[in-house]
Amino acid sequence: MKKHIKRTAIIAASAATVFSLAVATPSFAHAGKSQTGTSTSKPVKAPHAHATLAATVTAVPTTVTDLKAASHGAKFVAYKLAADATAIPATQPTTGGHPVRLIGTAITGGVLTGNLNIDAGAASTTTKYAIYNAAGVGTLVTVVVDAAGAATATSATAISAAYVAPTGPALGEGKAPKGERGHKGKRH
Repeated sequence: MKKHIKRTAIIAASAATVFSLAVATPSFAHAGKSQTGTSTSKPVKAPHAHATLAATVTAVPTTVTDLKAASHGAKFVAYKLAADATAIPATQPTTGGHPVRLIGTAITGGVLTGNLNIDAGAASTTTKYAIYNAAGVGTLVTVVVDAAGAATATSATAISAAYVAPTGPALGEGKAPKGERGHKGKRH
């Protein structure tokens, strides 16, 4: 008789466990659905295109042969302008600029050629930028995105910069050289 009571207690406990899982499981199964049974999701940003512009870097030393290293010798900054802008500011603004990455494609005779990648906005839009090099020389850039999302960028003048050897950050600014990050010795 004692075995029968123990067996009944075990079966009852098992049934309670299975029942509690059955009750809890539907809430996990419906985590991605609303109460009406339709899926819910987070808002998605509208897709936007990117455009490329030809750019050159002059006076690249003959000792610099790597495209990536050569592209680090030039600095370009883009400033978004009003939609009706017809010219760039006479002097380079001091705020609101975004660095523009140059991707080099070839180095010939000390001249790096490549492309600047800039944000082009959403479909059926026109965006204007002032792009300046490190010497403060700028040009007006117009980016048109068609209804299909294809971007075309044009610049008022050629985009170019003179090579300047990159330097590391001064003591206390940015990252320290590898091996000098505050470690006193080997890590164990």
